[in-house]
Amino acid sequence: MIAGGIRLGIVDDHPTIAAGVLAGLAGLVPLAPGFRHTTTVDELIASGETYDVVILDIRLQDGSDPPDNARRLTARGWKVLLLTQVRQPALIGRCMRAGALGIVGKHEDLAVVAEAVVAVASGQDYVNADWAAALAAVAGDRAPALAPREDEVLRLYAAGLPMKSVARRLGVGEETVKEYLTRIRRKYLDAGRPARTKTDLYIRAVEDGLLPPTDT
Repeated sequence: MIAGGIRLGIVDDHPTIAAGVLAGLAGLVPLAPGFRHTTTVDELIASGETYDVVILDIRLQDGSDPPDNARRLTARGWKVLLLTQVRQPALIGRCMRAGALGIVGKHEDLAVVAEAVVAVASGQDYVNADWAAALAAVAGDRAPALAPREDEVLRLYAAGLPMKSVARRLGVGEETVKEYLTRIRRKYLDAGRPARTKTDLYIRAVEDGLLPPTDT
């Protein structure tokens, strides 16, 4: 166990849930004084503090990319435990590949969350049998390797923005966006998952965790 207690941060834009988790953990896990809750990754990084474990809500209302959030936190040497109420194994798999060590659901008992925090603080993976089965089910999925810019174009376009708006948002020309979309469609076709229409692209983006399902 870490001497002096675990320095804990939590990034979650649901204040009631965050407060409940922090209060509950205080009685179950040896925490260092001064743990912090923020609603965005930017705010946590800007705090100037260091953390042993960061509990990261996968879906944040600022629209940030979940795997990128995990990557930014782990790049600072902070261990990341994912927290979610959405069952999107493909997205969770991307976050784990980005450096997160564990995953717990918001529906789970605080004792489970506490166990996960202690394990992740020690550098151990924490994926219970239920999550492991879900992740294993998508491990063999044929997800194309999209470049970061292609990810961005797909997320914006599939979410409903017209090509002109995507170009403006990214500071590029419409022809450039068309080229990206052509590459994206080709990669999905090569992966055996055609995405000929905008609706197809939306479906692929949801399947691969780039966009949330419509019921979340």
